[in-house]
Amino acid sequence: MRVGEGEIATALRSAAVRHEHQLFRHRLGAPANGSLPLEHDLADEQTWAAYGARNLVPATHVLPPEHRAAVEIEITPVDGLFEVFIAVVNTTPAPQDQLIDGVRPYEEAYLDTRLYQVVLTATLDVPVEPYELEQVAQSHRYERSVPAFGHASPVSHKEADGQTTLRTEFAATEPTWRGYPRRESSDAVGRQVPIATSFASLIADPVGTVSTLVDLLDVWVDDKWGTTALDALHAERGWNDKARAEAEKDATAARAEAAWVRAGLDLLHTDPNVRDAFVAANKVVQAAADDYVSWHPFQVAWIVGCLPGMVDPKRHPAVNIVWFQTGGGKSEAYLGLMLATLFYGRYTGVTRGTQVWARFPLRLLALQQTERFAKMVMNAEVLRRQDPRIAHTAAFGIGYFVGGGNTPNRLRKPDGSNYYNGPDPSDPATAEACRVLDNCPLCGQGLSVKWDDPTHTMRHICQNSACELAGVLPIWGVDDDIYRRAPSVLVGTVDKLAQLGQNQAFQILLGRPHSLCPKHGYSASPTWCPVFGCKEDRRPVPKGFGHVRLEIADELHLLDESLGALDGMYESLLQKISEHLKNDPFQIVGATATIEGYQNQVRHLYDREARRFPVNGREAGETFWSTTRKGDPLRRYLGVRSRASTMVTATREVAVVHDQWVRDLCDDPKSVVAEAGLDATDAEIVEEARRAGEDLFEVLVTYCLRNEDLTSFVRDPAVRELLESEDNLAIINGDTSPDVIRSAVARLRNPPAHKSERVRLIAATKAIGHGFDVARLGVMAVMGTPTQASEIIQASARVGRRFPGLVVNVINPSRDRDASVFRYYPEWIRYLDRLVHKVPVNRESVPVLKRVLPGGLMAWFLQVLDREWITGGRRRRSLADSTAFRDAVRDGVLDRALLVSLLRHGFGIDDTSVYHRMHREAIDVWVDDQLATLPFRAEAGKRLPDLLHPSVPRSLRDIEEPLTIYGEL
Repeated sequence: MRVGEGEIATALRSAAVRHEHQLFRHRLGAPANGSLPLEHDLADEQTWAAYGARNLVPATHVLPPEHRAAVEIEITPVDGLFEVFIAVVNTTPAPQDQLIDGVRPYEEAYLDTRLYQVVLTATLDVPVEPYELEQVAQSHRYERSVPAFGHASPVSHKEADGQTTLRTEFAATEPTWRGYPRRESSDAVGRQVPIATSFASLIADPVGTVSTLVDLLDVWVDDKWGTTALDALHAERGWNDKARAEAEKDATAARAEAAWVRAGLDLLHTDPNVRDAFVAANKVVQAAADDYVSWHPFQVAWIVGCLPGMVDPKRHPAVNIVWFQTGGGKSEAYLGLMLATLFYGRYTGVTRGTQVWARFPLRLLALQQTERFAKMVMNAEVLRRQDPRIAHTAAFGIGYFVGGGNTPNRLRKPDGSNYYNGPDPSDPATAEACRVLDNCPLCGQGLSVKWDDPTHTMRHICQNSACELAGVLPIWGVDDDIYRRAPSVLVGTVDKLAQLGQNQAFQILLGRPHSLCPKHGYSASPTWCPVFGCKEDRRPVPKGFGHVRLEIADELHLLDESLGALDGMYESLLQKISEHLKNDPFQIVGATATIEGYQNQVRHLYDREARRFPVNGREAGETFWSTTRKGDPLRRYLGVRSRASTMVTATREVAVVHDQWVRDLCDDPKSVVAEAGLDATDAEIVEEARRAGEDLFEVLVTYCLRNEDLTSFVRDPAVRELLESEDNLAIINGDTSPDVIRSAVARLRNPPAHKSERVRLIAATKAIGHGFDVARLGVMAVMGTPTQASEIIQASARVGRRFPGLVVNVINPSRDRDASVFRYYPEWIRYLDRLVHKVPVNRESVPVLKRVLPGGLMAWFLQVLDREWITGGRRRRSLADSTAFRDAVRDGVLDRALLVSLLRHGFGIDDTSVYHRMHREAIDVWVDDQLATLPFRAEAGKRLPDLLHPSVPRSLRDIEEPLTIYGEL
């Protein structure tokens, strides 16, 4: 049913008449030579009137254009109720269907028939039955209702005096509230007791302090999750049987979580080495902390809960995932566990070697987190030197383990031969490419990076004589240096796990160096020093050489699809090889702010069970560990949909408006304060607003879902006009080099005095969504709505970390999914955590298995079989040499049964399971093919990996079989 068209048309005509605008007058007939106005025609009103009389349709003959609209109403019976659809329909005739003077039609260029700023309001005398948002997973702690859906606009809903009012809005807005650590809780007798988690209290009385925390947790769980409490909620919220069952399941999880933390407390109480390591970790964090004196309670509890897995990972193999909002302190939690692991190893006999490996899915994450890790590790090194129990052990050090595209894999000084044609390490440009850190993690002074020829190492040097670590720091960024120095902690990308099948020296990280060169460090080869031409006598490896015992996987949710599948295969291979070398199992922990289906993901990645901490509370945003303060803003999301422009153009307008607003805020803060409804006579408020313009709101972050949108945005002339220099713009995407990112972060954290050098606009893709942590960022524009809810959660968390942030979400008008989300945008933001998808990963894929078989074979050869083969006869080469492989097959050292067994075992393929029948067949066929062909293709100087098909993966993203292109030059 369509109503109101006549009334609306009359109102529009009346409004047009009231404005008394001069109407467009068309030229008479076809334009003749000289009919365009000349300069003398525009001299004054009289000359213009004379020109118009000669050349234009008389003003009295011009008919005003017509604009029309109607209200469309559809009523549909649905389940005993009525669904009402109300919309404003533009019924304005097209320009060519309207006559300008009763004779000539309007030209489209001169008549805009769109309707702007339309508001539709509907008032009902009956209550509205809300929709149930099916996109949100059902839960006992969430209300899934939506009072109304908008079409091409959001809709607001108000109830007052027995009436319901629905109104369309230009933009949708939804605030989110800031969460805080819970600082007190009731004890068994109902008294409010502070939750003490200061470094000082944990150092002075670790057992007593943690005991109080765990006792309060037990009381809270009994009070909030007991039967009486659940019965009350059942009645209050009208749960059905499914909701009550889910609540009971969550109650069981909460009690299990409390028991898990208490088990760690018991170990802290009974094992002095664990207690000493825990205290040492607290001393290090206390020394490294810049502006805080205590942990968040959840951080202490998670570290304590992980202690049994640190001591005996065979009995406690579960992967412990710390799950907390972005910016909430996950990194500090696993850094604390890292420190406890380092000191526990030293207190129990480990004297040197790599003990911790932190792996990140994205390069930017690894780059920024290396700074945090380095600060902790260097402060741990200071404490190690001061501790007489472990002062004699090797230094704690850190390796930035990313390789190739970021820092060189290997360096060698050119000697005029053709053996090495890489970069000259003595060149300052090469040294800069090897830089891991700009400043000393301890004193903050700038570091120099220089090549040291005698040790064949690229060194990071602190030249501040007052620094406790003045001189050469135990920091390495070249792969070859890392293998030879075996730093205590590795920080890098997940892709480096592919080195298991590429580099013989990888076994050093697994605690298996062959010998020690006094000048150049550890060697995995039984034949030579890793530095070519070295004649030094090598020494036995000192006692207590350790192996990786803690693996940290940050942003676990990013290990999905093909990356997750290959990672899962290589994780299995790594664990099996390490166990074959008689190492204890790794302790594996993860961290994420957005993950669902984690149990399945962890099984595919690590073939282990998973524990997520903390478990959900009874209400969204409320657990024992944290509470949400309603009314204390975290971020405000503003959803806008452009009407007559593209998404990129609309985002450009956001950038232009933001730039002008910031200029007004800095130049005329009183006016801006008054516009905001604040007291413009209060000098303190005005000054605070001005400072906010120079700091919190100066930078606009534009987040692009596609590189094409980023390119279009930064090339837009209006955007270019906002920039005084190229330094005002920082582009952060997958192609941005580490030095550019470091420079941008440095200028954001410490803005230069001159405006032309300050970063004022960031154009970024998904690369910025993890690990780009700059507290002063406050405004973001997001182009479109990401497919995954986790992406908008991670991206928008770049702003509003310290003070409230604004996220302007520019809806893509040409994309159906964006239009769908815009219908219920406030609810979409409110329920984002419930819209997070389960992580898709499947390591059981047969094509994935076929892809990793060459890497698996080479991993067993290089890390396990090589040493025995080389030392078992005269002048034998590595099994990575094709002729050595041929000889090993001929001598019976390698046969079909052994190779099939190693590959099945390495990739977790069961020998009898029906489910793995196709996997066993794939391994058998591949091994048969290699044994049938490789011995005949072997030749001197030919590496075995070069003959394998498919090729050995060089990266965990190397999922597709490479395509070789041949050409004639």
